[in-house]
Amino acid sequence: MPSVYRFPMTFLWRGGAKEKDRIEEAIRAALANHPVFSMRIDGRGMHYSSSLVDIMHGPYMQVEVEERGNDLVIKTDFSRVLGDGKSGHILIEDVKCAYHGLPLEPDDYWGYVARYEQRKSEPHYLRSKEWLEQEFADSSVPVRPTIDRNCLTTLLLPKAGLYTEDFTSVQKQINRLLTDHHLTMDGMFSLCAALAIADYCGTDEAALTWAYEGRERPEEQRIFGSLHRDIPFQINHKSTIINHKSDLIRHTRNQIRSGIAHSDYPYTLTYPYTKRWNYAVNVLHVTDVEDFIPTTGLPVQLEPEPKQKYAYALLDMEIVEHGDSLQLRYRYSATHYKPESIRRFAALVRKYVEWLID
Repeated sequence: MPSVYRFPMTFLWRGGAKEKDRIEEAIRAALANHPVFSMRIDGRGMHYSSSLVDIMHGPYMQVEVEERGNDLVIKTDFSRVLGDGKSGHILIEDVKCAYHGLPLEPDDYWGYVARYEQRKSEPHYLRSKEWLEQEFADSSVPVRPTIDRNCLTTLLLPKAGLYTEDFTSVQKQINRLLTDHHLTMDGMFSLCAALAIADYCGTDEAALTWAYEGRERPEEQRIFGSLHRDIPFQINHKSTIINHKSDLIRHTRNQIRSGIAHSDYPYTLTYPYTKRWNYAVNVLHVTDVEDFIPTTGLPVQLEPEPKQKYAYALLDMEIVEHGDSLQLRYRYSATHYKPESIRRFAALVRKYVEWLID
């Protein structure tokens, strides 16, 4: 499993050494509750049920439990293909329930896969394909800030870079804007990022993708899996039909809603469109596991991990809300972007946020 696709985390369970067997059994029960941990994937990407001799050591993940004095160290290493941001929270909740002897809610992963395969032959799926291709297939607008080093097609490993902008001081104004215009946080930052890309590249138009959580059905709420969808978003801020910020907001709101309505077709993950959209800016709303753990009541804390060595994407923009704070994290490939270029792009994003809330 290439390191760029791994997601290693280490947890410290205070005083857990005396309950090692109970805690380890809870972890095994939580993992066994989710079919994704015992599946296999063939060369075509098809998923099949299988059985593992040890649920904690599979082809796409490893879990090790070790004693450290009176504490217990739980080392996890999961492939990113297994699940989305919500999945980790579901697994931790299941460990908590299993530890307290409570029943675990079933994971309908195979039902979800079956429903998805069935949808491929339904009229709406085909209409979504047609709509997305009509909207985006002929688009040639920039989908990212111009890279500093043109090496997208080489085997050069992308080094990880991180830059964080704090929007806490304007969080109330942002929330008021979202409420007044029935706009989502993802939509607002997608709009500002697209406008920033256009400015950075010296064009009137730009596009990107944003991550929609999905999980619309009740039975999908407890699935450990990649249910999120990357939805394309495009803007032209010099269009004759868009001449005021309220027009831009209305256009954004319509694009977000239309994107969700047609998101059952995985347009950005389908060849030949992957060649373009794989390298687009991706806007996503995240909840850090570190912020989530205290809500479980378990005596567990997340240990600091070594600095990430390789970038998972060319440029991701993570919206992070934590209590009364709001941040935007830029995770980027330092192989392709200089730090000063990311700061310049981030300044353009901030400019448009402040313009919208003014």
